[in-house]
Amino acid sequence: MPYCSAIFSTQTQSPSVDANVLDFQPIQPVRTFEAVEQRIREQIASGRLRPGDKLPSERELAEQLRVGRNTVREALRSLENAGVLSLTRGVKGGAFIREGSNLRITQAVTDLVALGSVSLDDLTELRIHLLDAVVRLACERATPQQIAELDAVVQSTKDANDAASEGKRLDAALEFYRVLAAATQNRAFAMMVASIGETVVRLLGTISYPPEKLFQARCRFMVHFQARDADAACKELNALLVALRDHAKRVSRKPRRQAV
Repeated sequence: MPYCSAIFSTQTQSPSVDANVLDFQPIQPVRTFEAVEQRIREQIASGRLRPGDKLPSERELAEQLRVGRNTVREALRSLENAGVLSLTRGVKGGAFIREGSNLRITQAVTDLVALGSVSLDDLTELRIHLLDAVVRLACERATPQQIAELDAVVQSTKDANDAASEGKRLDAALEFYRVLAAATQNRAFAMMVASIGETVVRLLGTISYPPEKLFQARCRFMVHFQARDADAACKELNALLVALRDHAKRVSRKPRRQAV
């Protein structure tokens, strides 16, 4: 066989693939109402539908999509449950695109913790790395007004501790992370911090962590944050998060009394 032909012959003879090595997953059939959901989501993703926009009526959607009205109704209810739509009754009612919200993310994280899929260690590690990025960005971007607002929240932490009110302590803890995340000027960070923070704060909210130690740690953080010293601020906040986690582990089998 000529040299060139031999090379060509070698290159074109592919070895057969053992079918047992492949791992093809069966194709799942898509239910009609799910296809309707996808069409609506595509319109939102493309920007043709925006928060506050009203969808066509069920009849109009059914005609456009060539499906039954029951299918459209099921799709709309599913999107309402997902937090995408708001369904209202009455003459001026209908299906409206909702504003973005972190409530669904919060619920999903809470469910994962409740089901044991995510541990306190997992959440703490995620929270440390997330807040590390948040603090660094906030140190760079925070306005003087936001720094003053965060300092006021820290002072309210002491007031809540003095009032011995669990509800006030929880609110102050959530507000601290909300204002800190808002200072990044990044809505995605703000939503993620709110979702994870609310789950962790509620989870640790009845753990008896010494209020004075919490207040002092927050005060030390504010000294560094006001100086825009990101490294020192991150170190202080990380130490507090780890201390809260370790404290929760130590007293997890004891009666729970105070909020974090």
